[in-house]
Amino acid sequence: MAALNVLVSGCGRLFRGLLAGPAVTSWARPPVRGFREVVEIQEGKTTIDVLLLSQFIRPHGGMLPRRITGLCQEEHRKIEECVKMAHRAGLLPNHRPRLPEGFVPKSKPQLNRYLTRWSPRSVKPIYNKGHRWNKVRMAVGSPLLKDNISYSRRPLVLYH
Repeated sequence: MAALNVLVSGCGRLFRGLLAGPAVTSWARPPVRGFREVVEIQEGKTTIDVLLLSQFIRPHGGMLPRRITGLCQEEHRKIEECVKMAHRAGLLPNHRPRLPEGFVPKSKPQLNRYLTRWSPRSVKPIYNKGHRWNKVRMAVGSPLLKDNISYSRRPLVLYH
């Protein structure tokens, strides 16, 4: 009997949602704050649009969760990547807490990033990775932003 009641109430909620629209049902809530449209993600200038990115950042510097922003997962990851790029470029403020007066931070040991027995200081860059027509290219940028629409004449170059 209880299963029948659950089934009937679920069907009633479904029909109410179809007939009355999404405003009555509580399943899909709109975002709490009013956001600018995220159309500019596809233009490629999102990483420098600080006004657009700042509305997805908490006051202490973290990203707002998806349930508050109302973005889909793909768009949320793109915004997250753009926020990272803007932080690295120095366009967004530094939210780290200030150190107390007279505090001297310890120096962190430099790790061997090359996973070899050779010293990291002995590593030399590889300047020439082949002829121009057969060059081994290096990946640049985030792979999350590779399927964005480019409005310029030149295609998006992810390998340099």
